[in-house]
Amino acid sequence: MRQQTSQDDTICAISTAIGFAGIGVIRISGARAFQVAQPLFRGAGQLSKTPTHTARYGHLVDPSAQRVIDEALFLIMKAPHTYTGEDVVEIQTHGNPLVLEKILSLLITQGARLATPGEFTRRAFLSGRLDLAQAEAVMEMIIAENWDHHDWALNQLKGKLSTKIEFLRQRLLQILAHTEASIDFSEEGITFETTADMKKEVSAISEEIETLLAGYTEGRKIRDGYTVVIIGRPNVGKSSLMNLLLQEDRAIVTPHPGTTRDILQETVYIEGLPFRITDTAGYRETNDPIEAEGVRRGEEALEKADLVLWMLDSSEKVQTEDDILARRLKGLRKVILLNKADLPAQLDENQVRSWDSENPILPFSTITGQGLALLKKEIKAALGRHPEKERPLVALLRHKLALERAGKSLHRANEALDMEASSEFLATDLREAIDALGEIVGETTTDEILDQIFNQFCIGK
Repeated sequence: MRQQTSQDDTICAISTAIGFAGIGVIRISGARAFQVAQPLFRGAGQLSKTPTHTARYGHLVDPSAQRVIDEALFLIMKAPHTYTGEDVVEIQTHGNPLVLEKILSLLITQGARLATPGEFTRRAFLSGRLDLAQAEAVMEMIIAENWDHHDWALNQLKGKLSTKIEFLRQRLLQILAHTEASIDFSEEGITFETTADMKKEVSAISEEIETLLAGYTEGRKIRDGYTVVIIGRPNVGKSSLMNLLLQEDRAIVTPHPGTTRDILQETVYIEGLPFRITDTAGYRETNDPIEAEGVRRGEEALEKADLVLWMLDSSEKVQTEDDILARRLKGLRKVILLNKADLPAQLDENQVRSWDSENPILPFSTITGQGLALLKKEIKAALGRHPEKERPLVALLRHKLALERAGKSLHRANEALDMEASSEFLATDLREAIDALGEIVGETTTDEILDQIFNQFCIGK
């Protein structure tokens, strides 16, 4: 069951990023928030008597020396309608780290303590303002680096996943109630559900869990980005393409084959979507052990690729390595780039099309940039989320593992129903599934799980 938050202490922290800024914010939360902040406030009225969700302008002073530190706004928010569910004061001053640290030390002198990482959000969870999935979404909102990730996190914060999980839990709780009632009243021969009806409902819930799990892979891509691997034989322009996509000289480029000995990975944003671009060593047979290891690592990168950019040199005829790669890349999602289009063509494009007629083939030049705009469109078309697709609800590993445990428990429950096993066995499996789902929203949790989640937060959140 969810633990209850302690009101015995009042916490404070700087909530804005470290560094110089126009505004800095210090947050105070707890039963003594107004009492702690009042000695620092020089202005009209008492903070505790100020209407909730209003601001007081005044000077912020050092109570012991009566020295003015800064002008400030004191935002007053009274329990229970606050982020933490407790009394909250937010002090807005100029964003000078020297000033903010001084104010923080003054608040601690007045009886507050420094918040631990994520403690404000942890208190929001413990007070029932957020469930655990929503609390995690707060962190996802903070770290989102693309709009798809941001929109996913916003949906989580609104409770889209939580609503779904709670709906499944309530259905399972109803089945469990019938099962336990049949155990309690077994001597009277009273039954509350037919086995067929119960099995149908358990199977339906299992299918909904499988649907949630099926979206996990795409959810991770939205959150972490897609992997795009550049491959080709030596000296066809792979590293030049990497630099062109990044718009900086990240990969070493020379006219000598075999310059790239290891894989190089960087993140690039294309129309707001993150892509992890991997530059691989030139694909060829070699006796150089270091270069051979680079080729091997390139092979490993291919196994994880969401999309392959296969580069060919259009200024030369097809080489043996090209033919080997054509077979190796068969069946993979890719864009074929005929590089060096600024030079006279020697490559037989018909042979390339005979290797692969399903994926796009683009004339390209890393020197002039020809084909770059079209390449970006092809990458987005191949990997970007289409408007008609529903956004996946599951993108965090913790949620995935909990859903998998729930699914396994329900699988055992179905087996128990098939074998007409004792109701006690069925009840055990149902409880395990309910508890696993409860872990996602925090209905069943431990201090260890909470610590793992909230220790990832910054101190001021």
